[in-house]
Amino acid sequence: MLLVKGLAIVSWAVCSLARTLPPGLQPRQDEGDTDPQHICGSIVTAVNEGYQIFLASEAYECLTTVPFNPAVATRFIKYWNETIQFHSTLAYLKNPPEGYQQPAVDVVAELERIQQRVDANSYANQYDFETDVQLLVYAMHDGHVSLNAGILSAFYFASPYEVASVSLDGKQEPRIYITDDVIYAPQEGWTPSPVTTINGTEVNDFITHYAALNAWGYIEPHAEWNALMSHPTLDIQGGLTAFSGGGTFYPGDNLTFTFENGSRVDTVWVAIYGEIANNTGPLTTGGDFYNYFVLGLIPESFDASLLVPPTFLDGDTTEPTTSWNSSSYGAFPDADIVQPDLGIFGGGIVTGYFYEEISTGVLSLPSFDISPETTGNFTQAVSDFIYNASALGINNVIIDLQRNSGGVMLLAYTSFKSFFPDLTPFGGSRRRSFPLANVIGTSVSEFWASLDENDPNDAIFQQQLVADEWVINTRLNAATGNNFTGWPEYQGPVNDNGDAFSLTERYDLANELFDQAAFDQWIPMGYLANATVQGDTQRTWNPDQIVILTDGLCASACAVFLEMMTRAGVRTIVAGGRPIKGPMQAASGNRGAASYAISSLDDDMAYARSIDTYVEEDANATIPEVRESGMFYLSASFNLRDQVRANDTTPLQFKYEAADCRIYYTLANLYNMTQLWYDVSTAAFVDSSLCVEGSTGFSTTNNTTPSAPPKVAAQRPILELNIDNAGVEQLTWDDNPEEGIRSDQFRAASGRTIIRLCKNDRCSEPNTKCETVPVPCSGGEGKKTVKACLPLCSNGQDPSVCSCKKQPSRDNKQISNSKLQYHENFYTGLCIPKQGTKLLGCTYDPIV
Repeated sequence: MLLVKGLAIVSWAVCSLARTLPPGLQPRQDEGDTDPQHICGSIVTAVNEGYQIFLASEAYECLTTVPFNPAVATRFIKYWNETIQFHSTLAYLKNPPEGYQQPAVDVVAELERIQQRVDANSYANQYDFETDVQLLVYAMHDGHVSLNAGILSAFYFASPYEVASVSLDGKQEPRIYITDDVIYAPQEGWTPSPVTTINGTEVNDFITHYAALNAWGYIEPHAEWNALMSHPTLDIQGGLTAFSGGGTFYPGDNLTFTFENGSRVDTVWVAIYGEIANNTGPLTTGGDFYNYFVLGLIPESFDASLLVPPTFLDGDTTEPTTSWNSSSYGAFPDADIVQPDLGIFGGGIVTGYFYEEISTGVLSLPSFDISPETTGNFTQAVSDFIYNASALGINNVIIDLQRNSGGVMLLAYTSFKSFFPDLTPFGGSRRRSFPLANVIGTSVSEFWASLDENDPNDAIFQQQLVADEWVINTRLNAATGNNFTGWPEYQGPVNDNGDAFSLTERYDLANELFDQAAFDQWIPMGYLANATVQGDTQRTWNPDQIVILTDGLCASACAVFLEMMTRAGVRTIVAGGRPIKGPMQAASGNRGAASYAISSLDDDMAYARSIDTYVEEDANATIPEVRESGMFYLSASFNLRDQVRANDTTPLQFKYEAADCRIYYTLANLYNMTQLWYDVSTAAFVDSSLCVEGSTGFSTTNNTTPSAPPKVAAQRPILELNIDNAGVEQLTWDDNPEEGIRSDQFRAASGRTIIRLCKNDRCSEPNTKCETVPVPCSGGEGKKTVKACLPLCSNGQDPSVCSCKKQPSRDNKQISNSKLQYHENFYTGLCIPKQGTKLLGCTYDPIV
């Protein structure tokens, strides 16, 4: 029997839950093949019939039938170990400074341990191996380190219920509730009952353990906790929590919530299948799954004609909106400032609100992750907010960064300048200095410097490479303020914490060619040499009139923006966190300066080898001729550069940076943004007693003697897998599997997305849609508008290639004919290219 499209409700006692329970998964009888080895095939067959949601137990049964090949695993470990040497914080992960809130991990030693297990035949199947690798990736607690690969990319695990962590009054420690109860209880005038246990485990212990396993990329358990919880700012972005749709590891089968009032709900965990219908061809066995998801092989019997083109609602059928109200279950009020094309399916994200009765304006920036063509609208909306707030005589400002996980770095710089046009942020960064990186950097920088800007062909090469990560000549030496003379000057080394690093670099934002190349043809005018002549340098508010609200999930470009603002003296308030008193950090997502795709690193190595004859550096003697990943990956990345402060060597990733004040979410404010902003305004500008007990005095903003950070409480999570026993019985590996699964057809190369122009307004490639999009071309060509065949995308898409713009779909994958349903929304998107190529009508391809 194969259960699909829902959730089997085993039993439930009558209780005070307000909302409809999740849907029952309707059993679909498989009268044919009942061989457990063919459970993967049964799932794929169901997917091809339009299903996407399965029982977690069935997904796990499929995953554990996938065989393990030690030779392939060894190739992947070699590839990953070679790659991770470019990650900037290996030494600090091994030996973190006092105040770092996560356990230490020796990444290289752990990779050696995994290889030893491979050599000892300790892995029973591919799932055991991949979970061991993924646990190590997650143990780095760095959102810039990602690996979406192999069979773990096939499914995401989820609870049918979302949960929320709220305090009754802002003083009592938060309790866990079913989110729907938090939303509707205040509206309907009844008191919800908190959850006391999940699967028999005290609820806080269960959530803490689940968060440590699945809420990856955070440097503090408080942020991991928040990543599991519902929030209206996530709703307006169409996202799922780590609890309701982002689980990596099999959580078990049954899921039982017990409530304080004695009631309980018995349900099951579910799995969300990540591939598109008919996209894999006929996969039948675990071996077939291995060939497709691990080796990237497409079956010989794959039939592209069976692929159904994506069907989206026409753009004019979705009414433009000026409010997030309906998308947030009524949490957001109507906005006073709205970025054009606002909406889950639109390009707009910025809103502003004016509360004249408390003389406070709120600027909501839930993301910096935008497509290039909306950059101007984003910055204009920020400017409109400042202008109108000033005209109204607003005294104080709240900048709301809740759920902002980063995005376009340019927006961090322009948003800062919007508030402080008279200041220039430091924006310093550095990287590991070791032979392979220095050979690449020396070769590419030397080649760039050798080009003649007066030669038209050379000038094009120069413009294409001007912002490349391996051209250091166009970046500033932070110590001197001058451009680096070359890589030898930059590489140092600066010895610190048992490792070697480069000198600190800064962007040369006064260089318009650099700006255009780095920021998709946009130029941050406030940073040009003549900026004081071109624009107003008068700030509207001083730092003590501004407060930034976060939930600890601020990461990447958001963390860069936060660093700029707090160094200028702006205070922070953080909301939520674990149900314990004390401080919490404002930005616990990645604080690095540059996320880097591994596929880009592969291109960098190939390019450095290709110019070997044009430079003095003997690149080919050091750079590997072949980079072979072994295991197919959809996307993978690492942190190339640390963010560091002036005259400092410790990466911001490892500094304890508490917010100035912490507040709890409450039943009254979690889904009432106006109430939340009133609470923040009161705590920041009127009554600091609203701050959580023991949460103040730890911030380094405007505080020369902050209190010592709390002691580390986090421990590395452990999966109970059969991976420690050498010589365990392994699934049989068939070098010549039957059923014709092997072929000469391969999936697109790991980490690659290829986008082409439409032909006669049509697309021949499967699972693409012809759409008009702007693309930024390199070599001084500028932007052009083209009709391109845009592939479907998801959160597994390589973010260096495209941004995923969600689309309103005719098939929203919800079951509406059942009383019981899994009611999360799934959105399919289109991959909007970030960079122009010859395939998209540009004259030149990007060099790397």
